[in-house]
Amino acid sequence: MDEPQLVAQARQGDQRAFARLTEPCLARLRGVLWRITRDADKTDDALQEAMTRGWLNLARFEGRSRFCTWLTRIGINEAYNAVRPSRPQTLELDDQIGERIPAWGNRPDQVFESREFLAAVDAALAALPVDYRTAVVLRDVEGLSTAEAAETLGIGERALKSRVHRGRQALRAALDDWFASGYVS
Repeated sequence: MDEPQLVAQARQGDQRAFARLTEPCLARLRGVLWRITRDADKTDDALQEAMTRGWLNLARFEGRSRFCTWLTRIGINEAYNAVRPSRPQTLELDDQIGERIPAWGNRPDQVFESREFLAAVDAALAALPVDYRTAVVLRDVEGLSTAEAAETLGIGERALKSRVHRGRQALRAALDDWFASGYVS
């Protein structure tokens, strides 16, 4: 059965149809939410809330995007709510990230495969502002296209590209410190 038919059945109250719609989305959605919240309990809460809101607001799904994209957007909103500081976090336009770019050594393939490097990337990703982190996760970790990621976040493609660029620059700056500390010869 295709997606529009499952949506129609779910709108009529068929919980099995809704489960069939959401099943292919859950693993990716959980990963995206965890990378935003960095907390298993907050991830579970955001996922549960996304599923509940998806079910209750199914009539609002217009079918202009894939169902998983729509559900992911709901989940991201819930994850943002879970991690949103009480005071708004501002993103500086003149943060000077990426102005100093040292060499990363002669064998980047060996470095990129190491567990230490993956842990450093994970820590650097966790330290990014949530807007940058989400954009980088959707594009570089989940592999969404620019258009898909922008649609998922409800922003324009230019805004997404800016967030991805700044997020990548911040990751590079954080990883420069890791490389400078002697992990690469």
